[in-house]
Amino acid sequence: MSQRVVGFILMLMSFLVGCAITPTSAPTLKPASTPPPLTNTPDPCTGWWCTVRGVVYVDTIGSGNELGGASVMLGQFSYCSPTSGQHQTTTGPDGAFEFGEVFFHDTDRIWIQVESAGRESTRWDSTDFYCLYCSCFGSPIEIVLHTAPDQ
Repeated sequence: MSQRVVGFILMLMSFLVGCAITPTSAPTLKPASTPPPLTNTPDPCTGWWCTVRGVVYVDTIGSGNELGGASVMLGQFSYCSPTSGQHQTTTGPDGAFEFGEVFFHDTDRIWIQVESAGRESTRWDSTDFYCLYCSCFGSPIEIVLHTAPDQ
């Protein structure tokens, strides 16, 4: 064998032995910058604070037909509203009722149940986007109770 070949073989063997003995480590990557901490947390329940107003009438809508002393229940089903649940009030002598500070989310369901002795109870319903931005609460909701058939 020529001296060149022997030298090449020795060099190759020393390279291979050196690779087997010297441990290799992967480089550690460092982030270019650390992201800032979150200062604002997203609001899981966006919506609107509304005042729900209405007037209850007997048989027909009109002056002189307002019904005082009627029981009015506001029901709200919501996954996130702090005012979800049932709320009660009674109409004044002018038939008016009001539920202040109701937090309404666009997918909430709101209903108003009205009852009075000698009258058929009635229910007003609202769901989903009908009341977006409190639009259905902008003017008084007019609810008519009819005299019960046996009265």
